Amino acid sequence: MKKQGRSRIWFGAALATLMSFAAVPGAAQADPGHGPGTARTGSGSDCSAGYVALTFDDGPTASTTAYLKALRDAGRVRATWFVTGALAAASPEGTRRIAAAGHHIGNHSYTHPDLVSLDAATAYAELRDTSRVVRAQTGRAPTLFRPPFGSTDARTRQDAARLGMTEVIWTADTVDWSGIPTETVVSNALTVRAGGIVLLHDGLQNTLAAIPGIVEGLAERGLCPGRIVRSAEPVEAWPGLAFHAKAARW
Repeated sequence: MKKQGRSRIWFGAALATLMSFAAVPGAAQADPGHGPGTARTGSGSDCSAGYVALTFDDGPTASTTAYLKALRDAGRVRATWFVTGALAAASPEGTRRIAAAGHHIGNHSYTHPDLVSLDAATAYAELRDTSRVVRAQTGRAPTLFRPPFGSTDARTRQDAARLGMTEVIWTADTVDWSGIPTETVVSNALTVRAGGIVLLHDGLQNTLAAIPGIVEGLAERGLCPGRIVRSAEPVEAWPGLAFHAKAARW
């Protein structure tokens, strides 16, 4: 099955699971030890080779707290979450928990459609409504945007710019959504080069289990997880698609 079809099925299942999880009293517990300013880049690397960005799409989910704990345990590593508006609206505590742990939150559309296939008004609303949800929940509107499936065009980039966001694709695709083993997720992530951006997804057990190995593997290469900043020079995601973002020190 094509990635787009698999991703749509995954998104629908994630939303259903999250809403069921949120309905259980006491299900969403605070993540101890995560407060404003407590998270930091501390993977054990000396960062001599530079920085890469770890990114998680399609959150928040019922697994987000476990992801945050795994990143903290790996050395208080910070990442960027590209959340979908529907999931964020269903789990405001999940969104706030990501922000409180010191991670960045980006916009990943509201319902995870192929934005290029939508009419102009609907496509813009997908981005606008997600930014509104994130701002209402965290006090800050997102400044980063990732189009679902990496499907983008000039109109999509213009919509993002109107909302004050930089479009971010990726340079290392772990293909974690496909159900591959944890070891393969790790090895795919470690193909990233300094300044690059790794694509991962929230809510997957293989990805959750891969976090320690990814951080350790980066540290062995002198790389540290970093934040995403705008790049003056274009960065190639794949032949025919470039974007203007890279990883830098937090």
